[in-house]
Amino acid sequence: MKKLLFLLLGLPVATFGQWTENFDAGTTLPAGWAVINNGGANGWEFGLPDSGVAQSGANVATITYDDVAHDDHLITKAINVQAGLSNRISFYIKSGLNSFPEDYEVLLSTTNQTAAAFTTVLQATQKAPSTWTKKTFNLSSYVGQTVYISIHATDTDQFQLYADTFVVDGIPTLGTSEIAGTKEITKVYPNPFADVLNISDVNNVKSVSVSDISGRLIKTIDKPSSEIHLGELKSGLYVVTLDMKDGSKQTVKAIKK
Repeated sequence: MKKLLFLLLGLPVATFGQWTENFDAGTTLPAGWAVINNGGANGWEFGLPDSGVAQSGANVATITYDDVAHDDHLITKAINVQAGLSNRISFYIKSGLNSFPEDYEVLLSTTNQTAAAFTTVLQATQKAPSTWTKKTFNLSSYVGQTVYISIHATDTDQFQLYADTFVVDGIPTLGTSEIAGTKEITKVYPNPFADVLNISDVNNVKSVSVSDISGRLIKTIDKPSSEIHLGELKSGLYVVTLDMKDGSKQTVKAIKK
């Protein structure tokens, strides 16, 4: 019994809550994952890439062009975010051909895997390069929560978008001097909201802009307070952009009840 106990104590604790996925187990949806096809007929599939090779192993997740715009989500299984153990996700992305770069964005849900739940924008829409490119996202703001990540394909009539080698792991513990330079993510809540949105650390925010889902600017607030009053908005989905004093931007999709 003592020998067994010592063996268990010797196991790497950091493995709990961590996972990897490179789609090589088969050509069906991995357990716990989800896909949503709200656009044209073509959706996310799994198998050998038509152009080039996988980033690791043989298979990739692929979505193929359609003459109707994609509105397609590739959604990870649940991530139980734990500090130093599972507070980071990375994956690789690429377009199938350099001449047909694909648009995509990266979204986060703190509730479930439905399309409406992905209201947090980790990365606004970008063109995927034609070479495998690693994307990494810090999930430390969600410690203690269960989250899901979506690669949201949005382009029309290009070629193919590939994703591969998803890894959930921990951000190494920093020394005191390094922690002092760590940047906090400003939170916007509640979401959905009724009339008021709150900003967690307004001292770092220069201005707030609110746009509808088509990109039309509705309202800009300079030197905002911690409460943003938006009772005049109609019910629906809006994009809230925080222009930070350091020159960076943070974007959140917010639902008005």
